Amino acid sequence: MNNKSIITGYLLLLAIILAGCRQPISQPISNMINWNKLPDLPGMADTASLGVSAPFAGISNGILLVAGGCNFPDKPVTEGGEKRYYSDIFALDLSAVSDGWKKVGNLPFPIAYGASVTTPYGVVCIGGNNSDGSSAEVFQLTWNEDTGKADIIQYESLPEPMDNLSACFIDQTIYVAGGNCDQHPSCTFLSKEITKAGWNRLPDFPRPARVQPVLAAQQSKDGIRIYLAGGFQPIQGDTEAIIPTDMLSFNPTTKSWKTETELPLFGDGAHRSFTGGCAVAYGDSTILLMGGVNYDRFLAAVNRPKLLEAAEAKGDKAQVDSLQAEAKAYMHHPVEWYKFNTALLQYNTFTGEWKELGNYEQLARAGAAAVLKGDHLIIINGELKPGIRTPQVNCAQIK
Repeated sequence: MNNKSIITGYLLLLAIILAGCRQPISQPISNMINWNKLPDLPGMADTASLGVSAPFAGISNGILLVAGGCNFPDKPVTEGGEKRYYSDIFALDLSAVSDGWKKVGNLPFPIAYGASVTTPYGVVCIGGNNSDGSSAEVFQLTWNEDTGKADIIQYESLPEPMDNLSACFIDQTIYVAGGNCDQHPSCTFLSKEITKAGWNRLPDFPRPARVQPVLAAQQSKDGIRIYLAGGFQPIQGDTEAIIPTDMLSFNPTTKSWKTETELPLFGDGAHRSFTGGCAVAYGDSTILLMGGVNYDRFLAAVNRPKLLEAAEAKGDKAQVDSLQAEAKAYMHHPVEWYKFNTALLQYNTFTGEWKELGNYEQLARAGAAAVLKGDHLIIINGELKPGIRTPQVNCAQIK
């Protein structure tokens, strides 16, 4: 992404005061992050190592597990390629990465676009979809050192099928938010205590709905909070699509939502979004947000059918031709045109301050998985542009 540097000092503070609507963001501190490349994820189900989007991922007994996901293995989507979903489970020993990935099992069925969380008991995989529709299934992957395989433990199903959702884990509780609920964009918010039966319906988060949001749980100055950002609400009847630019927080004690903050603007005043991105809690007061689509590029794409409908209704042939040409060209631009987010942002849950920790090509992914192990942030696969995945697995050491 071709971001302009962020203005510092008095002029920035003055601009923020005059604008009165955004939190300040610090100057980038790029030397905090050192990147290393881990072995590429192997090909799924005997396909070439094309990489996948929207897999499950997490840590179990010190082993990185990655499962499921989808790609276009035979030919690109621009040539009519068919999306394929996978059930493969791969493991990487992070203490011996030179040994590479090993196939360690299969999920009960091919699946992608679910959510996963690392717990003390294993990696819990929630919902998702495939060519047959959405899933309500929930199961846990646990690394079995004796067998060298991933054991699968079935959990209670979600109240209804969900896909393109987000999840987080804190205080022995899994939280699930957003996505499509029974194939409809939703504001659904659920929780489950991991050692107890049943999913609990919590108050919906405030509209709009959020498909492909990010969710993280962290301590704050007044207790645990659940933080929700990103996502988008598709076209709803006469209402154009919406990409929220704020971050909400939920108080588990009072069971109430509030607008926590606005996402910081880019230096040129453009909106920022983490739709299709990732968020992880780090330390005891930080949320790291990264990746996802570009606000302007994505909003134009999802709203184009509505604009085309309006232009056709008005008989505006020039506008119709222009929009149709844009739609035809959309999947064919070079990677750089899509401007997927390269920035690593830090939000301090105690002070409400934002910091930018640098811009990195390794983060310019949509539908990637992010896993934190100690001071190491691991980014797994994802899209480089619509329809094109990468097999890369990159690891950032946070100093």
